[in-house]
This record gives sequence, C-alpha cells and structure tokens, in this order.
Amino acid sequence: MLIENGIILHHDRLERGRDLRAAGGRIVAIAPSLAREPGERVIDATGCYILPGLVDLHNHGIRHVMAQYDSLAEYAQLMAAEGATACVPTLLGTPRENIEVMRRGLLETDGLRHTPNLVGFRPEITYLAKTGAGSADSLTKITVETTESLYEAAQGMIPIWDVSPELDGAAAFVRWCREQGIATSLAHTAATIEQTRRAVDAGLSLVTHFYDTFDPPAQTDPGVYPAGLTDYIQVEDRLTVEIIPDGVHVHPLLVEKTFRCKGIERIAFITDGVKGAGNPPGVYDGLYPGVQVEVTADRGVRRTSDNALSGSALTPVQCLRNAVHKFGRSLVEASILCSRTPARVLGLRTKGHLAAGMDTDLIIVTKDFDVVSTICRGEVLYHA
Repeated sequence: MLIENGIILHHDRLERGRDLRAAGGRIVAIAPSLAREPGERVIDATGCYILPGLVDLHNHGIRHVMAQYDSLAEYAQLMAAEGATACVPTLLGTPRENIEVMRRGLLETDGLRHTPNLVGFRPEITYLAKTGAGSADSLTKITVETTESLYEAAQGMIPIWDVSPELDGAAAFVRWCREQGIATSLAHTAATIEQTRRAVDAGLSLVTHFYDTFDPPAQTDPGVYPAGLTDYIQVEDRLTVEIIPDGVHVHPLLVEKTFRCKGIERIAFITDGVKGAGNPPGVYDGLYPGVQVEVTADRGVRRTSDNALSGSALTPVQCLRNAVHKFGRSLVEASILCSRTPARVLGLRTKGHLAAGMDTDLIIVTKDFDVVSTICRGEVLYHA
C-alpha cells in the first residue's frame, strides 16, 4: 500500500507532501515522492492529514449498537468508521452476563481475528463500590472464582479491568492483574487517599473517567479546604487518567487543571460512548433495553426519565476534534491524547504513532477531521 501526498504526523511533527508505504501490516517508509511499485494499492491523501489510528480505552456502544447486547462485528465496523483502530468493548453486566457476552463475541469474530480493531474486553461494572449510570445488580464481591471465570471466558483478552480500591480483596486483585499484564483502573469509588495509595502501590495505574463518579471530600473543619481523592490523583505520577472530553462530564477548567498537573503524556481522552453516540440529536434506547435516552449536541446522553447523564455521545474522531477545537490543544497533542497515551496504557508498543516499523494503524482525515479512511494492520476497515 502507498498513501500519497498527505500531511503526515511523523515524529511529533506535521510533515507536508509525504508518502507512506506499508507492507505486511507494518510501515516500511515515510518520505517524499516514493515511487509506485507494481501491484501496489495507491491511496491519494492530498489535502488530508495522515494520523495515528485512534485508540479508545473505554466505549460501550455507538449509533444503534451496544457491545453488551449486539453484534461485535457490527460494533467494530461502526467504530472503524469513526477512526478507531484499537478499542476495548466495555461491559456493564453481571459476571454471568459478561461471560456470555465474551464467549458469544469471541465465537462470532473467531477470537477477534475478524475484528482487528478490537483488542479485548473491559469489565467495568463488576468490582465497583457504586454504579453511576449502571445497574446495581451488576456489582459483585471480589473473589478468585469470579475473576478466573471472567478471565477464562475472555481467553485472557482483558487489557483493562476496573476496581474500587475500598472493596475487600482489591489490593490482591490488582497484584494478580499486574501479573497477567492487565492494567487496573480506579473506578466508581468513594475510597480514601490511603486506600487508593495502597492500590497504586500494588500496581493500579489508570483512573476511569476522572472526576465522574468521584465524591468531593467532606469539609470537617470549617474554613479549611479538605484534600480529597482527586487532589491525590493529580499529583500521583504513577497514575494516568481518562477524561471524557465533551465539556459536560468534566468542566473545561478542571480539564485545564489536569493538563497542568498530569502533563499531556498522562491523560487519555476516551468516549465512554453508548448507544446513540454519533447519531443526530433525538431519543434512543440507551445503556439498557427499554431505558430511553436523549442525545443532544451540548448536554451529552441523558436518561429521559430523570435527566441524569448516562454516558457520552462522543465518537473517537469527535474526541480528536474536541481536543483541538474545544480544549485548544495542537493536533500533535490531540494525537497523544487520543492515540499514543491510550496505546501505551494498553501495552500496544507498535501502535499510537507513525514511524517505520510500526503497525500500519492510521486514519486519513480532512482538515475538518472527517474520516476518509481507517486502516488497521494494513487492512482498510473503512473508506468513505
């Protein structure tokens, strides 16, 4: 494959008039005026950006599909159309339900081989202290039996697992995950700073949708500002944080504070998208069958019954667009937030930036960040 005449993000620089050659699923060369070879597929990217493929750590659904209930192959196709070359279907059912979802999905996709942009499963609403928008029926105690059952059903393909540090057995669970190469993520918690620090010492390295489902600290001494969990997270260099960049889930001032405290390399933009994300404004089925939500341009996804936030309406490419237009980051920084840092969290060493020897995981987008092509491991998953 030869991609010609694009503006390529290469070594943290936007380089104009460059070509990219790929073979065997890897990038072979990035240089100006590469000669065409016989039989080579040629894609003209004139006037477009060629960027690292987008990596979404945390997504439940998109348009009319929920990963929990619907076809995983169709889910992967829709995510590819929104620029995702790597994503993690995020599950919200009971352990038994999640086991069934993973088994069914692996059977449908031949162990994810037919969906190269899916890199495993993420059990979110399981080992949590509280649910947020999820169902309390999904919460369960941490046990060796439950952990092993979920891990075996996923055939080991669980790159991230969420946990509330205040639960009994949390530290031991985090240590077990570290031994398996699984990143654990602080989620849906009312933990103290000390409980969280113990989990971090055990290997916890990620924070699930930072600020969302985090309780503010109680003021015990009038007039004295209390230090809370979010303050600890800001200064804990061992933690990378997820941010939902829609301007609704996290106030823009808090996003700016996080940039200044954590630095660009320790923030991953995520969608936390649900069914309806990417759709025009309107009323749709949401996280659970029969529970309707309203998708709006500026208020996220909200349950019609009580107006409560229930996931975001973001897609992967909208995260990239918002990083530039809503939060004032450069395109290089936006790519770090939406590609390089999440790839690092997932342990995907050959993804997240473009250079010779890296996987051919990339997107071609217009100047307005509309997706023209999504290519994963050298395979064109989507072309407008």
